[in-house]
Amino acid sequence: MTATNARNIFGIFKSKRAKLLASKYSLDLHNKYAYIQSGNFVTLSDVKFIIDNLWLDHFLYDTPKPINISIDEYNDIYYNLLYYYPFLLNYSTA
Repeated sequence: MTATNARNIFGIFKSKRAKLLASKYSLDLHNKYAYIQSGNFVTLSDVKFIIDNLWLDHFLYDTPKPINISIDEYNDIYYNLLYYYPFLLNYSTA
């Protein structure tokens, strides 16, 4: 293993995208046990799992939005979650 491969400049994260996404949502950047992770590093899918659950809590239980975004982004997130979790978000109040 070369010195370049041994050095991880993203801390507990496996990639730059994972670290930036976690930072955008103000998630913990130093404790890897705050994430659902199976290896040495936190992957992008681990971060997305937590963010999806934050948004599901918002849509299902009317918790505050995880971050402030435009109405177009808000709708995109809602319909994306509706595609992946149709039975959770397709509820009626009747």
